[in-house]
Amino acid sequence: MYLLEAVFPVGLVAALGYASRYFNLFTQTQTDAVERLGFSFLLPCLLFYGTATTTFPERIDWTYIGGVYLAIFLVYLTGMALGRWLFRYSLRELAVFGMGGTYANVTILGIPIILQVLGEAALVPMLLVITVHNLLLYTFGTVVAEAGTVSASTLRAHIGRIAWEMLRNPISGSLLAGAAWNLAGLGMPSLLAASFELLRPAAIPASLFALGAGLYRYRIRAEVAAAAAVICLLKLVLQPLMVWVILHLLFDVDPYWVTTAVLLATMPVGVSVYVFARRYSSCEAAVGTATVLSSLLCVPVIAVVAAWVAVPA
Repeated sequence: MYLLEAVFPVGLVAALGYASRYFNLFTQTQTDAVERLGFSFLLPCLLFYGTATTTFPERIDWTYIGGVYLAIFLVYLTGMALGRWLFRYSLRELAVFGMGGTYANVTILGIPIILQVLGEAALVPMLLVITVHNLLLYTFGTVVAEAGTVSASTLRAHIGRIAWEMLRNPISGSLLAGAAWNLAGLGMPSLLAASFELLRPAAIPASLFALGAGLYRYRIRAEVAAAAAVICLLKLVLQPLMVWVILHLLFDVDPYWVTTAVLLATMPVGVSVYVFARRYSSCEAAVGTATVLSSLLCVPVIAVVAAWVAVPA
């Protein structure tokens, strides 16, 4: 019952967003405005404030971050192997397919669900994963997608462009700015803190509503059901299992941090994968279908995984 009470409101707010588009209560223009408010302003404010004011441990367990991304890239490579074996995809398609099985919606869904289930103690291990999530996966995906098709100098330019885009991205940029503020020891002036506290309660519901409304633009396509199903299995089943094996069995990381990382790994396919797919005109239908399916399936999966890793009540 505790897990249901923690996860259900998150799913319901997102479902209300989807319903607002399905029943034409919101136009696409209005939906775009809500997405911009949530993703480009309210959520970045929350992330900056949270990162700038949290207390990081004096000694960070780098095996935690290394273990999480070792698991992610092992799943990425597994997805590429399956894509080649099952669907005979090209290298560019494999880059997109592998990202679909590993790029999680760690901010818009991950933050509210993890905080609801685990509480504020999970904020630090969650932020350590989220801060470099976009940069690492987009860089790796770009290298794979463009391997053998561009010169080394062009590839370096593309990677530099990705790094610049991540800095300009409201979510990635706010995390990095908050971390820099925190590490500089600037502290948070009371007037600024009061302003962020006023905005903070609106960030999660607005972003969840916008996420649900935004999902309406993606369609479940029967002709790519097999590929979408494989992406969902990689994302919702293999990735959490791989994270648990590496962090718990191989590296013996703090159990609370393991639980945080495993739950983050159960988040559905992030919508940024579709942007990546469109950039390379590859696997767009499969990724769009997997985004919707994994978003629908993630709530029961999260409940099962949370019980498996023994989330404290």
